[in-house]
Formats: sequence, C-alpha cells, structure tokens
Amino acid sequence: MGILSAVIVLGVLVFVHELGHFLVAKYFGVGVLEFALGFGPVLASFQRGETTYSIRSIPLGGFVRMAGDDPALVQGGEVGDARSGGASPIEGTQEELTPAQVAMLKDEKRWFLRKAYGPRCAIVLAGPLANFLFGFVLAAGMYYCVGLPKVTLESDPVVVGDVTRGMPAEGAGIKAGDRLVTVNGQQIENFKQLQEIVVNSGGKALEVAIERPIKGGEERDKNVEKFSLSVKPEGGNPELDLLEGRGEDKVVYRIGIAPAVKTVTYEPMTLVDALDAGQRHIIGASYQLLRMLKGLVVGKVDPRKAIGGPIEIIKQTAKSADDGFGAVISLMILLNVTLGVMNLLPIPVLDGGHLVFFTAEKIRGRPLSLRFLENATRFGMLVLLFLMMYATRNDILRMIPKDLF
Repeated sequence: MGILSAVIVLGVLVFVHELGHFLVAKYFGVGVLEFALGFGPVLASFQRGETTYSIRSIPLGGFVRMAGDDPALVQGGEVGDARSGGASPIEGTQEELTPAQVAMLKDEKRWFLRKAYGPRCAIVLAGPLANFLFGFVLAAGMYYCVGLPKVTLESDPVVVGDVTRGMPAEGAGIKAGDRLVTVNGQQIENFKQLQEIVVNSGGKALEVAIERPIKGGEERDKNVEKFSLSVKPEGGNPELDLLEGRGEDKVVYRIGIAPAVKTVTYEPMTLVDALDAGQRHIIGASYQLLRMLKGLVVGKVDPRKAIGGPIEIIKQTAKSADDGFGAVISLMILLNVTLGVMNLLPIPVLDGGHLVFFTAEKIRGRPLSLRFLENATRFGMLVLLFLMMYATRNDILRMIPKDLF
C-alpha cells in the first residue's frame, strides 16, 4: 500500500511539473513529440494530434520531448531524421513517428532550440513554477477548507510526546508519556518554561524529576513511577539550527523532546487569509530547504541524515496515508516545494542547468560547443546517479537497527 501511495503521489507531482513545460511549449508554438510519465519501456500510450501521451515502466520521473531539443541534431541539421524520435536512451525512444510528427520536425519554426532566449527560459521555468503553484493551491485550499490549526499541549505538568533519536533525552532514558515535574528543583508549569530553562542552561546537566505512568494505570499519583534523571543539553546542532532559521551568534541548547498534544482545533479562515497563509507556507518551506542545502554545501549538515531517496519517500508517504488525508496533502506540499527548488539547481540536465546554458549562449552571442554540452550533460547525469545511489544507501542504513551490530 505504501508503494502504491508513493507512486500515485509522485505521479501527480511529476504530471504537474511536466504539464507546466508542456503548456508553455505549446503556447510558444514548440512542437511536442511526447508527454510521458515515467522512463523506459512504454506501458500504455495514445495519440492525440501531433503528440503521443504515454505511461512508461519506471515511475521515477517523466519528460516532455520537444522538436529540436537535441543540440547535436539541431546544430547538425538532422532534426527531421528518424533519430529525432528519441534523444535519450534513458527516457526511452519513440520508434515510429506519425506523419504529423514528421511534418512538425521539418518545420524549424517549431524547434525548441530555434526559439528566442525568453521563450526557451519560460518553457524551462514553467516546470518548477508549476510545482510551486500547485503546492500553493494545495496549501491555500487546506487552510481554507480545514482552517488554521491551533494546538493545545498537555502541560500540567509537561508531558513528553516524542523523543528525538540520538539526542540527550533519549540517552538519559526519558520516554514518550513521561511527565516532567521539576528541573533542578524548579516546578515546571508549561513546555515554554521548560524550553527556556534548557536553552539558557549553558550546556550544564539538568536534574529532572519525572512521573512515568505505569502501564495499564491512568489515575494520577496512584499509578505512576517517580524518579529523577540527569540530562545534559546538547548545543550547536547545525541541522536544527538551519531548519529553525537561527543565526550563529548564540548557541542553542536542546535535549530532544517534543510536547504531547492534547487537542488540535482549527480556526476558520477567509479565502484571502487562506491565500496569504498558503503563500507564506510555500515561501517558508522554500527558505527552509535552501538553508538545508547551504548547510550541506558548507559541511554543517550531515548528508547521512539529510539526504533521503525513494525508500524514504515510500515510508513517509505510507505514514502520511495512515495519518489521514491531511497528512498526505501536507507531504505533497513539501514534495512540490522540494521538486521545484531542486530542479532550479544549476546542474546540467536539470532545469536550472538549462537556464545557465541559455544565459551563457545569450551573453556569448552564439551556441555553446557540442563537446562542452555533451561533457556537461555526462557530468550532470553522473552527479544525479551518485546522489540517487547515496540517497538509497542512506535509506537502507536507516532501516537497519542501531543495536544490530
């Protein structure tokens, strides 16, 4: 069920991305040979007008194959020959072209690489922008239909809802469901007070008095185990600092717990407020991802923790499906932002790489050499292949219990 859910979610995201390219290409009069979901051998296809619409066997992406999008064929004047049916063996070729497609290929006005700088950039940008727009529509729709969530915490005393793996609280033995009564003898009234004590601890050990409910017992004081634990807050966690948008001027100390949620209520929103909340959601998620990417580049974020692949996506999609429709929508919003941002990175074969090449050609006043483009494309493919293999490796290692070895 998790795999099916992941395929559906990813299929929708890829469809939206490629639809952006497709619609803008059509608007500028570029001939489109094929609109495909997936790569590799064709599972199903149909023809409408001059375009073939297909579903292919490897559900890890998609593509829009346009007339005149292969520099080698365009510069060699060979777009109209049989090879034009498929420029990429990874995507999968289209072995037979229809008469309408052959006529389209012979018309240079329909070639993608014959279009001016502006239309080409617009066509390339349309994919990522479609993902941002779709994410915005989902976010605004969620806020308008469901409302703005208001969370009420279990706070008398503070109840632990979740313990972060590998953080000091886990190491000290704190568990979900524990009630934190005092810290260094000071009564704790709410989670905010606890947070202030931890943040300002300077990394010194804290003596925490805990009440742990005995399994099967709910009545307070009669069915609890009372004891104390020493927890030493951890400072300078770059991953969390980046996610929270914190600067480097102050060390933030944490123990790695989240409060238990008592109730979640939803405050109705007007359409205007929902649209505003939706755009802030997308912008916030985009900045958060960019901060994480910066952390990876400068070495402040551990790539083993931050980078995930298809297995992780399947796990998160399955978990979201179990948590309900709202969780699936939230995941789709995040994945739309991720797909949009990642495709704008200046890596050859990605949309951002194409924009860099088009801009370089505009500045030079002439096309880049075929040798350079071929080498850059090979480099881009190797980078993406490495990232996919590394992400899959991380996914597999996350599935192995730490205490196995």
